[in-house]
Amino acid sequence: MSMHCPALPVLLVGAGMVGVAIGLPTQAARAAGEIMLCLERHPVNNSFVQAQPEPKSVPVPAGTVFNYAGHAFGPADDPLDRAHANPDGDGWRGISPTEETRRRNLQMEDIGGDGAYHRPQAGLMTTGAVTLSPAHPCARIGAQALLSADWTWTMESIPARPDMYFQVYGTVHDQQLDPTFNNDADPFQRIAARGGINAIVTQTVDQAVTLHSPDMP
Repeated sequence: MSMHCPALPVLLVGAGMVGVAIGLPTQAARAAGEIMLCLERHPVNNSFVQAQPEPKSVPVPAGTVFNYAGHAFGPADDPLDRAHANPDGDGWRGISPTEETRRRNLQMEDIGGDGAYHRPQAGLMTTGAVTLSPAHPCARIGAQALLSADWTWTMESIPARPDMYFQVYGTVHDQQLDPTFNNDADPFQRIAARGGINAIVTQTVDQAVTLHSPDMP
């Protein structure tokens, strides 16, 4: 079922903001869907992000937007199964040749190496806030699907599948989508910028809201 928000006044686009208006869901319009989001156990080192001590807590705000990232070979805290990666980063330890071939083929799909594969055009938005920490790195939270012509998100219903994972793409605040993470002093922005927060759908998300561009009614 698709649920569209009523038309909302579009605010002026500020620096670093993308001009898309959206209404955050009210308590009565919570999504009939759920995701498991986790801090990445093996985050990729990013030379553009200053090395800082790991935060004691990471507040993930309501309206956090997740974009489909690829096939998952493990849980939300390690979707690419880096825990079993070979030391040189090429392949995995302790899996059969058949499973390794399957994973490599799926990776080729994710990077566009398989022309017959149609990457899911799926986006999600959290309906509440949650705080993650090294002691409690994962949490379940409600989510809605996002529809947008600008970002080509077209999936109104996103199934609960452990083999698909999502990563933070931006946040919605002041009725606009902001895809920038440029404040290294903010634990959430710093970790999101390096792909350190993942999500897997655990309960099918079957309600959606639409992102509207400023030039659309």
